Amino acid sequence: MEILPGIHLIREEYVNMYLLHLENKLILIDTGLTGEPIINYLESLNLRPEDLDLIIITHHHLDHTGGLKVLHKHTNAKIASHKDEAQLIEKRTGIKPTILLEHSQQIEGLLVIHTPGHTPGHIALLLENKNSLFVGDLVYEENGSLHEIPQRYSMDPQANRLAIKSLLAYNFNHILPSHGRPLLGNGREKVEELVRELKLR
Repeated sequence: MEILPGIHLIREEYVNMYLLHLENKLILIDTGLTGEPIINYLESLNLRPEDLDLIIITHHHLDHTGGLKVLHKHTNAKIASHKDEAQLIEKRTGIKPTILLEHSQQIEGLLVIHTPGHTPGHIALLLENKNSLFVGDLVYEENGSLHEIPQRYSMDPQANRLAIKSLLAYNFNHILPSHGRPLLGNGREKVEELVRELKLR
């Protein structure tokens, strides 16, 4: 469903993917587990899989890359990830990202924010002109609040905490996590609450 102008939420079981329809570009953030819900959603918008221009992967875990093979087969989309995550994605999917991203790089109007901790090359993506921050697995939403991803799932839980705090250097209103519901309008406030709760200041 379209949750903000040009920003669509696609859900598969317990994971969110986001489709951005911006200035005649069709950009997907993460592929979910199978890729099928994305293809079905595109068809519901009278779009074809071949219309997809770019797939950005926040990190290599299966619930974010499981659909990459199917989408790679059905689209001509370029695939992007942080440079520190590319080999992990290739090892998991057999598909190597063709665009290697770095911190502070701009790609199709999105600002890349390197947020290591959960994985080495985990990224968040800031769509500045819509005040929207896609945070992957950096945090998750539950009952209207944000929480750090459980530490047992992170390569470096302390680095993940520092990455959460680093978000406050950016301007955003909306938080769009991979797990839980998007927080529209109060995303920054909820990040500030989590930073206080984790005693990161």
